Amino acid sequence: MAVFLLALLVLVALGVLVLQRLRRQAAQRARAARPRDCTLFDLRLGDIVQAEAADWVVEDRLLYDQDGFQWLEYLLRDSGRSRWLVVCEDDWLEVGWLEAVTMVPPPPLPPPAELSWQGGTYRLREQGIASVTASHRRMNQRLGRCRFADYSGPGERVLGLEIWSQAGAAPTDGELEVTAGRLIDPRSLTLLPGDGRSVYRSATG
Repeated sequence: MAVFLLALLVLVALGVLVLQRLRRQAAQRARAARPRDCTLFDLRLGDIVQAEAADWVVEDRLLYDQDGFQWLEYLLRDSGRSRWLVVCEDDWLEVGWLEAVTMVPPPPLPPPAELSWQGGTYRLREQGIASVTASHRRMNQRLGRCRFADYSGPGERVLGLEIWSQAGAAPTDGELEVTAGRLIDPRSLTLLPGDGRSVYRSATG
């Protein structure tokens, strides 16, 4: 009788262990199957940003660092169009929606206190030098340093200058990139997880 009871207890204990293991495995499968929650701070390659009645795909993620202060810029693409989603958090969250533009004539360098663009006056808000690192590239992830100048215009309009130059070059020597757009309410965006792959770059590109 004692041997039977001992065997029964062993079987019950084994059954409990097996049941616990099955429950852990089921919980792990459920977590893996659950869609990832996206935020403006952790968008990945292939994620979707729904804005302007279009699905914009995350193609790159740039981290800017100015002496410890950091902000993010995501390169988004929708077919032949591209936008920059700029995410900056200081005392509050500021989100910019910009696109590359060409200023004719180009802005004077070093960046002036005011710029005129499409009938509006833009005033210099902040400038400095930041190191930039790309997250979603196979090569050339460390982009180096750029001099930036951020301008505020009428309403929520913004404009940005970036001068990319080699180490040791003069502050005004280098490739100039200009972006223009507006500040947006982050609640106007819908963020959806992707499959972690680029849509617009080839597998070998």
